Amino acid sequence: MNKFTLNLMGASSLTLLLSGCSTFFTDHSDDYQQEKPVTSSLEVPSGSAPLSNALVIPNEKAIANLEGTTPYTTPRAPFVYYPMVAINVEEQDDAVELNVPASMTQSKRIVTDFLTALHGDGVSIASQTDDRIISVPFDFHPQGWWASLWSNITRLHPAQPAFSFRFKEMEGKTLVTVQFRDEQQDVEPGDWMSPVQNDDAYAVAVRLWGAMGRQLNQSSAYLSNRGDATSFPIWVDHHGLFAIHLGENVSQAEIEAKLSAAGIYLMPGEKQLLAPVPPEDVARVGDVIDLNLPLVSKEQTKSLKTIRRDLDDVSWEERQYPYKITRQKAGEFLVIDVSGMDSPEVTSFHLAQRFVN
Repeated sequence: MNKFTLNLMGASSLTLLLSGCSTFFTDHSDDYQQEKPVTSSLEVPSGSAPLSNALVIPNEKAIANLEGTTPYTTPRAPFVYYPMVAINVEEQDDAVELNVPASMTQSKRIVTDFLTALHGDGVSIASQTDDRIISVPFDFHPQGWWASLWSNITRLHPAQPAFSFRFKEMEGKTLVTVQFRDEQQDVEPGDWMSPVQNDDAYAVAVRLWGAMGRQLNQSSAYLSNRGDATSFPIWVDHHGLFAIHLGENVSQAEIEAKLSAAGIYLMPGEKQLLAPVPPEDVARVGDVIDLNLPLVSKEQTKSLKTIRRDLDDVSWEERQYPYKITRQKAGEFLVIDVSGMDSPEVTSFHLAQRFVN
C-alpha cells in the first residue's frame, strides 16, 4: 500500500467520524419539543383562600401608572459649576483690563497655561518678557482644502488674531491688560486693539476671566480674599459658560427679587423666559419695525414699515432667553440658555455681569 492510499484512507475515516456520528448515535437535541409538562393539582383544605398566580409588586399603590408607555430618556449628568474669585473687569478704549487678586508670577503662569490649553499642540507663545506675553496667531476658523489651495494661489491668507498680555503688579494684585491684533501672512500687522472689536478675541478674554477666577479659587492664591470666594455670585462650568449662585433653599419670591435687583425681567407666559429689558422692548420675529431707505435725489431717508423676519441684527440686550433653576450640592443656580447666540461665552458674560455688585 503506497503513501497516497494511506493518506486517502485516513482522510476518509476522519470525515466519516466527524460527520457521520448520527448514523451510529441517536440525536436527542430536539427531544424537549415533544415533552409534555407534568402538572399536578394542589390539594388544599376546604375554606382556604383561592390560589392565584399573580405578580406581587411591592408598594404597587404608590406607583403612578403601570399602563401607559413613555419614551425612554437617557439620564445625563447635570452641568457642574465651580466657584470663582471676584475679578474686576474694565473695558477700556484699546484694551480689556482684569484686576486679578494674585501675584504677577501666578498671573503669568495662569495665562501661560490658558494659552497652552487654547492652542493645543505646538508652541502657543511667540515672545515673553518680565511683564508681557505675546501669543502666536490663533486659527479659530481652519480653512478647508479648497480654500487653503486658493489662498496659496492668490497669496491672500486669512487674518488670525494674536494676543498681548501686559502685567503690572500693584497693592498685592496684578493688573492684566488684554489686547489683540490681526496678523496675516506677508502683511505687516496693525496696532493692538481691544478684544471687544472682534468676536473671537472677545470670547478669549471672557474665557480667560472665567479660567482665572476658577483657578484662583481652587489654588487659594489670594488667601486674604479666600473667604469672599463663596460670596461672589458668578460660577463657571467646564464649557466656559456662567451661572448665578442664588443660595440655598431660595423661594420663588427671593429669586424674583434677585432678578429684579440685577435688572432682569421675567417674560409673561408659560415658558420660562427672561430678558435684560422689559417685555414690551423685547425684539421678536414678526414685529412690525421701521425700515429706513436712502433717497437718491435728496439727503434724506424714507421710512417704511416691514416685518422682522429674523433676529440677526438684534443685540443681545433686546433678546429673551430660556432659563432654568438647577440644584447642586452648593445650592440653587440660575442657568441661562445662550446656545442660540453666535458667541455664547460673550452673551453669558454680559448677562452674568448684571449680577455683580
